[in-house]
Amino acid sequence: MKKIALALIGISLLSCSDKKASAVETEKTSDSIVKYVPPEITDRKQLIIPGKSIGLTQLGQNAETLSSLGKPDFSDAAMGKAWATWYSKDGQKKELNIYTTYKDSEMKEKVIRQIRITSPEFKTSEGIAIGKLLTNIQKSYPEIKLVGKYNADGKSIQLYDAMDSGIAFEIENDSCIGIIIHEMGKKVTEEYITLHPDMERF
Repeated sequence: MKKIALALIGISLLSCSDKKASAVETEKTSDSIVKYVPPEITDRKQLIIPGKSIGLTQLGQNAETLSSLGKPDFSDAAMGKAWATWYSKDGQKKELNIYTTYKDSEMKEKVIRQIRITSPEFKTSEGIAIGKLLTNIQKSYPEIKLVGKYNADGKSIQLYDAMDSGIAFEIENDSCIGIIIHEMGKKVTEEYITLHPDMERF
């Protein structure tokens, strides 16, 4: 059994679901312009909920449940903290990263603290997903702020965070290439720095 197949099943990176028919809203103007309204996301497996979950994976969830995803393709662990990474094998370079730490000072249970995805299959209720322009994201999350930047493969990546909402965005050339879900009211960089130690924080 291929480990990536389990990962795709668990987080539904390649999930397909029936969607409601697209709705349209007609604006009463002299030119009778028809404005497109995106279809509502009804499949829970494809939904990003800021500060809570991506698909079926939730913040605060026991880290042991991640065994259903199969063995990670890459793992970086130290001092009870770990980033686990799964890569898709479909040639589209989709990536799932999950950060876990101990739940509390008793150090008996590890839980999920952050979830990062690079798959366009997942969307917020407003339709924000990988590939969206920064200007579109700012309309849905006007409070987002630039909180850091780092270099990857010779490219400059900017990290924007809507701290109170619990969602952050990696931006390259004004386009979203990664979405991170984190605890509401807490800066994404407080823990995300462990994935990119060279990141410059603001």
